[in-house]
Amino acid sequence: MKRINEDYCKGCNLCVDICPKDVYSEGTEVSIRGYKVPIIKNIDECLDFKRVNDGIEPRCSLCELSCPDQAIRPITVGDVNE
Repeated sequence: MKRINEDYCKGCNLCVDICPKDVYSEGTEVSIRGYKVPIIKNIDECLDFKRVNDGIEPRCSLCELSCPDQAIRPITVGDVNE
């Protein structure tokens, strides 16, 4: 699974468009920088989430690799409740 850093995201929605599992959706709330940051709506559908937490290398990472602002980073199960 991934986390979107609102300090870097400029709301381009590339992650929404590129995700094969429809994990992200367009945001409606404006960040402090004035951008509508996408939201993670299908947390359990991320192809990387279970694999990373099982100690296996991620296999998708399209959202992370396509983000022009490097605003998406992987998180683990322990991070979910932060």
